[in-house]
Amino acid sequence: MSKNPLHTDGYWFKDGEGRAVILRGVNVAGNSKVPPFIPFTDVSLLDPVKEWGMNVIRLVLIWEAIEPEPGRYNEGYIDAMETLVNAAGERGIYVILDMHQDMFSRYLNGGCGDGSPSWAIDPSIHQNEPINDERCVDWVNGLNDKNVLRAFDSFYANVNGVRDRYISMWAHIAERFRDHPAVIGYDLMNEPIGDEVSQLAPFYEDAGAAIRKVDPDGILFIEPSILTSFGAIYSQLPALSLANYAYTPHFYSASLLLTDIFSSSEADKSFADFNSKVEELGVPLLLGEFGMYPEKNKVSEYIADIYRRLNDCFYGGTQWNYSPGWSLVALDGWNRENYSIIDDKGNIRQNFKVRAYAQRVAGIPRKLEVSDNGIYLEWENQPEVTASTLLYVPVDVMFKGAKFNIVEGPSVHCKLDNRCLTCTASGRGTRTVEVKAG
Repeated sequence: MSKNPLHTDGYWFKDGEGRAVILRGVNVAGNSKVPPFIPFTDVSLLDPVKEWGMNVIRLVLIWEAIEPEPGRYNEGYIDAMETLVNAAGERGIYVILDMHQDMFSRYLNGGCGDGSPSWAIDPSIHQNEPINDERCVDWVNGLNDKNVLRAFDSFYANVNGVRDRYISMWAHIAERFRDHPAVIGYDLMNEPIGDEVSQLAPFYEDAGAAIRKVDPDGILFIEPSILTSFGAIYSQLPALSLANYAYTPHFYSASLLLTDIFSSSEADKSFADFNSKVEELGVPLLLGEFGMYPEKNKVSEYIADIYRRLNDCFYGGTQWNYSPGWSLVALDGWNRENYSIIDDKGNIRQNFKVRAYAQRVAGIPRKLEVSDNGIYLEWENQPEVTASTLLYVPVDVMFKGAKFNIVEGPSVHCKLDNRCLTCTASGRGTRTVEVKAG
């Protein structure tokens, strides 16, 4: 019997009762990449995440914070992150532990990266003093930084045993969280740089095997190269020998970010690639990061377009990011990025909206349509799955006190309690439910 509340089954995440689970949530948090590496200590700041109907967070962990010296783990930092994991679980929110890095380390890319400790960098590579301020707005240019590229190559080549140390660190984290009821799995490396066939895949196999020794049931969240997340290339990542894993790409619109022009063609290409890769691998997809600066003129249209695509495919998604420490001066708190979905007063910004979605489906999901004033779900009912289908429907937000109707299809019976619509269905075949203005 699996200790994990979820597992993968073909293209779906499934719960212990056999329902397809749609994961929707947010990354926590943008300020976690720099000291003290802890996004916040007030666990009540997770209350809005629950209220927004989110059922998962992707929690940013930093290797530099976990292992400041080779073989010495900072249990105080891990304790602080476990406090957040506990709080998420108490609120019914799953946690994906994300080992985050950007351009390998704060000590590379002109001091504009994050992730690895200084000691993990090949000693032949010149290091920088970390800055992570307004001078780092073009940090993504690290893709062309020879020292960053050398650091990754040295990592995969296990220079001074650094690849082994990273894998041992992951095993330590997995052992710490393997019995935690909220933790569903491990995102092995954020936006990695490297050849997907000769470097990334062998690394994932080895890291995944080490984690599985201590946590046989944890889901592995596997990212393609950062170039895939930028839409530059189609992922060549091969299928892994390890079962129970998910494909976890990212997507950002470069045109909207750089020019404030929203073109759906970028997303068309990336999502077509995602669909092909999922079919090739035969695993679920979780869009690990997506988002946009709220001051962009087309931001609402763009974010709505991403969620529509997630609904069309029943993909999971965790938006970047929820940073309660956001301020007008520091913004997200790293490299002057400004993706936080809330401001310094906790108010929702233009880059986010509370949205309805199907959370758990007792059968095979077929169609999900969500608008500002309605939701429609269609599924193939499986009577052997006896648990209810659950939809998050924030009627107070959607209808603002106006009348609405719950339209139950044949053999479907639903009850609305607060923002949760619980539906039971009998028999086998197509079943529907709709909530609409009326």
